[in-house]
Amino acid sequence: MTIQQLLYVLEISSRNSVSQAAQRLYLSQSALSQQLRRLEEELGYPLFSRTANGLQLTPEGRSFCELAGPIAELWGEFCKAVQQHPKSEHLRLRLGVGSRVYSNNLFSRIVEYFEERPEIEVTFLTEAGHDVVDALQKGDLDLAIDRLPVEEPQADVGNLFSCPLIRERQCVLLSQKDPRSSRPSLSFRDLQGCTMISGLEDSAEDRSMKTVLRKYHISVNRIYRSDGIETNMRLVRDGMGIALGPQSFSEYFQVAAVPLDPETWVSLRFLCLNSSLKKNEIRRFRDYLLEVCRSEASKKETSV
Repeated sequence: MTIQQLLYVLEISSRNSVSQAAQRLYLSQSALSQQLRRLEEELGYPLFSRTANGLQLTPEGRSFCELAGPIAELWGEFCKAVQQHPKSEHLRLRLGVGSRVYSNNLFSRIVEYFEERPEIEVTFLTEAGHDVVDALQKGDLDLAIDRLPVEEPQADVGNLFSCPLIRERQCVLLSQKDPRSSRPSLSFRDLQGCTMISGLEDSAEDRSMKTVLRKYHISVNRIYRSDGIETNMRLVRDGMGIALGPQSFSEYFQVAAVPLDPETWVSLRFLCLNSSLKKNEIRRFRDYLLEVCRSEASKKETSV
């Protein structure tokens, strides 16, 4: 049990609604519901029951909130006193977030981590096609969670620290109505003459696509480009073209994902400069992400 979970329960109780509490807390409804389920599993009893008037506290939930109220007040006073201390300094992190973070349901876990660390001020940078390596080298980012712009590295390159988090098979992304969506796999030759969808000209996403086209001598009909992943995936859903991306995009963006043959794999990675690992806040965050990803991978293997 964490202080943050306790505060979540009090917020839900005050609004009789998970969705309204989530808006107030700047969380997704699914992330807040997940936190509530975890807490109830740990406690061994439900805190809320569903009624026609929304969520209502169970008798156990009422007792929980009565005990939690004074703790929440003390916690608020403590945070305020600490943050107003003249020697208190906020740590600032600029974190680049790639679209694979969302499709792998990792973003809510990242927010949970920083919710429990109010001393760290985080800025999320989610620009589509952002060249994270260049941004790290220039000092525009402190760290990033994304794939590398073009190819998987065989080892850490120069002053860049690269740590794999989630390994995914690359797929051809296309409309669910496309006849090819039912095929078990597609080869690079199947891309010949297609309309491709990519990031802006010379973006990391665009350079990656061009590398594939050159490597396999593929000529395309035309290319649609956008600086937003949502726009790109809408074009795919509408059958306006195809894109290359991970298996996890299928459910998240409601598109078909047909694996490439031969198999091609890309990893979502924790990226920062080697010198940044000297900072405790970055090293601890890396360890947290590794543990989260190991745990999720273990759950998937068990379910299979």
